[in-house]
Amino acid sequence: MPIKNILVVLDASTQTAGPFAVSLASMLEARLTATTIVRDPTASVAWPEASLPLLASALNDARAESRRILDRFVATAKGISVETEPVEVSAGLPGRAIGPLARHFDLTVLEQPNPDAPDDREIMIETALFETGRPLLIVPYVPIAPFRLETVLIAWDGSATAARALNDAMSFLARAKRAEVVTVAEAGVGIDRSGDRIVRHLARHGISAAFRSLPSAGEIASTMLSHAFDARADLLVMGGYGHSRLREFVLGGATRGILDAMTLPVLMSH
Repeated sequence: MPIKNILVVLDASTQTAGPFAVSLASMLEARLTATTIVRDPTASVAWPEASLPLLASALNDARAESRRILDRFVATAKGISVETEPVEVSAGLPGRAIGPLARHFDLTVLEQPNPDAPDDREIMIETALFETGRPLLIVPYVPIAPFRLETVLIAWDGSATAARALNDAMSFLARAKRAEVVTVAEAGVGIDRSGDRIVRHLARHGISAAFRSLPSAGEIASTMLSHAFDARADLLVMGGYGHSRLREFVLGGATRGILDAMTLPVLMSH
């Protein structure tokens, strides 16, 4: 299914996700909706009556800040029409609010968490990845080159999660000049045959791809990102993995490694 409906999540410190989402929507001729999270302190607990005016003022300030962020983004989104949809949530885990909203879009664009500016992005990424049934496109928080689709890498280990990510990326693969299916040597016996078969599958969709098995250079994430740099890749497609903790999903090691050190946009699906 083509990507025609995109959500981008913004906050006061977002720098790269907005422009990336605009260029993406323009390239795919998709509709773009921008959202922000508005924290509503009045809905969280039973506050003393004397505190209500102060809390109401804080909510109004949060709404005004959200509107400034969205209006500024709309004003700079040249060439496309942007809808806005702020989400109000109570205190606790505001990042969880992204899940229910993102289910109504083909793709959600989020900026990579910045370790120097802690916020709710990591929990938003977990929510969008594990609770929406939709792909997530994560953009590095550092400035990157304008979006293009010369070379796309597909991280392949033969799993259902990797297959889901590949299928979700077909709109990108169809526009890429070069696609490469990449596995790390330690992925297991039979992965070479699986890689050849997925290359044949892509060929039947008119997508020419090559298969490459990389020698392990330590962690899977560092091996993959090193090859992405050498290949001058514009996009990495991969399954987003996690494990259960108290009935919730948290990011797995390889997924977190990519998220922490990524230098190119990454499309993840679970």
